[in-house]
Amino acid sequence: MSVANIERYESKLLLDEIDYDERARACCAGCEMYGKNLACPPHSPDLREYAANARSARIICYRVAIEYFRAATVEEGYCAAFAKARDLLVGELLKYRSEGKTVAGCGPCKACRHCALENGNDACSHPSKRIYSLESLGVNLIALSEKAFNIKLEWSDGKSAAAYVSAIGAVFE
Repeated sequence: MSVANIERYESKLLLDEIDYDERARACCAGCEMYGKNLACPPHSPDLREYAANARSARIICYRVAIEYFRAATVEEGYCAAFAKARDLLVGELLKYRSEGKTVAGCGPCKACRHCALENGNDACSHPSKRIYSLESLGVNLIALSEKAFNIKLEWSDGKSAAAYVSAIGAVFE
């Protein structure tokens, strides 16, 4: 699907084909949400625990062209494009979850405006809306994107922008 510079990709992989490594989970330590969100490490499970009953995964990717989002700075354009891709992905993942499927998305969970953890609670206020990210589960997203879609993830560095932003999630089956 390609509408207004938005692309959607889907692929199916066996769970054993997904590159899982505790080092990928450790990359989350550099994120500002590390330890502040109940869907992020160290509170998130690992992939093998989370998807223990699954044999395969439907991998879904929304890819959005940054040029679609005119912004004052590269970072603002990147953030707007990622928010759009992520919103599309989360909407789809929540539909699968309503069918009883186990899902994972990307980036920190945004189900609540403020995570219960911020108020000192160690139980999620809305577990039916919480979405763990693939990276928090230990999935190597760079390898997954290349294996599932033959797409190399692009990055922005504040000065130069990637052409596309991707949001990758999975439905475990």
